[in-house]
Amino acid sequence: MDDMNSVLWELMDGTNEFGEICNLMDATFHERIAPADERLRTSVNQLVSDGLAIIRQSPFKGEWNISPRYDPSGKLPPPSSRLGLDSEE
Repeated sequence: MDDMNSVLWELMDGTNEFGEICNLMDATFHERIAPADERLRTSVNQLVSDGLAIIRQSPFKGEWNISPRYDPSGKLPPPSSRLGLDSEE
């Protein structure tokens, strides 16, 4: 994932509306992302198409865990201590 899509992914946590994301991305990436709304709509649609995101019509109110390192499937083992990751972020 490139830098712009990485930032988009972080902003798509359920707490920001699409217009807010567009404004933040435009202020961050300027002409690299212009026109921001069109490029972001395409990126969001690709994430939805790939099954990595959903589009909500209502505000996020804590219906699911969006914390780092949470595996909703329960299939992933915990990260190895050899990675040197903090236990909490």
